[in-house]
Amino acid sequence: MDKIEVALPLSEQLANIIRKSIMTGELKGGEKVSVSRFCRQLGVSATPVKEAFKILQSEGLLVTKERSGTIISDFAANSLESMAFVRGALEGTAVNLATRVSSREDLEDLLRLLDTSDDAIRNNDLEALVTINTLFHRRLRELARNQYLYNLIEKLISFDYTFRHRALSAFEFRKKGSLEHRAIVTLMLEGKAEEAEMAMVRHIRQTAIDVVRTESDR
Repeated sequence: MDKIEVALPLSEQLANIIRKSIMTGELKGGEKVSVSRFCRQLGVSATPVKEAFKILQSEGLLVTKERSGTIISDFAANSLESMAFVRGALEGTAVNLATRVSSREDLEDLLRLLDTSDDAIRNNDLEALVTINTLFHRRLRELARNQYLYNLIEKLISFDYTFRHRALSAFEFRKKGSLEHRAIVTLMLEGKAEEAEMAMVRHIRQTAIDVVRTESDR
């Protein structure tokens, strides 16, 4: 099981660790889990674990049954994929709005950010690549200039981190993702809001499908 990181609130880090364990099959559908178990394994107090459980229950990954306690949902893999579809719709909307209100300079800044992403790919620097990828998506949300939409997407941040890190860990997904990002920004520069939106939706949804299937095949 992964170690705790420092980039996210502790409860979200714990949710991320458990989510990744579900994704990789380390935790299986129907398996019983408990707060005390993760407290022992990860060396943390009960409060953040309970908060992590609430996050995962809201995502449909954990379910609590009377007399059975908390278990991994039998439909966890489907829930992960479905959440990515929701995130794709939200981020696609952000791209559509950003296309309509962003300056050319703002969008060209995105292309320069993607240049640094390509450098990270060449240098096989996963952590830099995850950071840059996260900044790219966050900047798109900011450019949409819609706080309500921004807040909705931010609620998925730990889920988003899980998928991003898993996707970028696979070398074959890195270049594909970079090319798709550039295609999206190119459409935005051309003022094609609807096409850019759908390109982002396809990008996120296909990435999720690829990650879930890759992990389930291991």
